[in-house]
Amino acid sequence: MNRTTAYLIGPELIWILMFAFAGIFVAVNQPISSLGHWKVMFLNLFLPAIGVMLAFAPFFWTPGNPWWCLARIMLVSLLGVVGLVFFLSKAASYQDVRDVGIILGSVAFIAMGWTVLGFMGGIAGLFLISHWAYLPVLKWILILFALFMLFLVVWWRIT
Repeated sequence: MNRTTAYLIGPELIWILMFAFAGIFVAVNQPISSLGHWKVMFLNLFLPAIGVMLAFAPFFWTPGNPWWCLARIMLVSLLGVVGLVFFLSKAASYQDVRDVGIILGSVAFIAMGWTVLGFMGGIAGLFLISHWAYLPVLKWILILFALFMLFLVVWWRIT
């Protein structure tokens, strides 16, 4: 892969794909029904954290300074989490009295996404400062996070 392609396939593209997936999901659930509302809110719970985790994947192929890559990931993910949560919260809105918890839920979903971002960024920064190999750790974090998300989905389907 040449250098220009490696830079273009970065965290920005991953967040654009997350917005595209959310847009398709929201378009399918319009006009919003009670079941569609809960589906979008359920997606609002998981999609920002998944986007943050996937935004760290360009560490595997991006050439150059890893600190620059980490700064790109952090900045794009901060904005991406906020934008995605507000987009999904607006899509889940009924535009009437039933929307009392949407704003507080949006704050909680942003906080969860930023918590995952802080955790991942802190680990990446620690490994970059100490010059340890970060990619094996990132791979296992992504695998464990995927298993945790699958466990949560199965758990909530059962209960």
